[in-house]
Amino acid sequence: MQDIIHCAYQGNTQVEITKEGCADTLHTEHDGKNRYFTPGDVLAGALGACTLTMMEAVAVRRGKSLAGAQITLKPVFAPNAAGLQKITLLITLPEGTDETMRQVYLAAARSCPVHKSLNPAIEFDIQLQ
Repeated sequence: MQDIIHCAYQGNTQVEITKEGCADTLHTEHDGKNRYFTPGDVLAGALGACTLTMMEAVAVRRGKSLAGAQITLKPVFAPNAAGLQKITLLITLPEGTDETMRQVYLAAARSCPVHKSLNPAIEFDIQLQ
């Protein structure tokens, strides 16, 4: 069963998530010490990883390298578990990236399938450094 993800509630806000032999534990709420990833954190991380992947694909096609690029994400959730309201993505590009490539990378960032899959009501603030 390829690409099947299984989640099992373990109690104490812990959910074990497994896929083809890989396993991790998520916590359904923060512990106040930020020791654990929550499902919302994983969603934001997936967006960051997908965005970098799309940008790298564009870089490779143009004979460039995206090595050293980073994304810092800040998800903002609405009160009362109403869902994700806004995500700020601060993208740090490799030193010396020219303005043309900055715009190409920005367009690639907006083409990420995870981004496209999220609710269109979510505000995205994408900034390049």
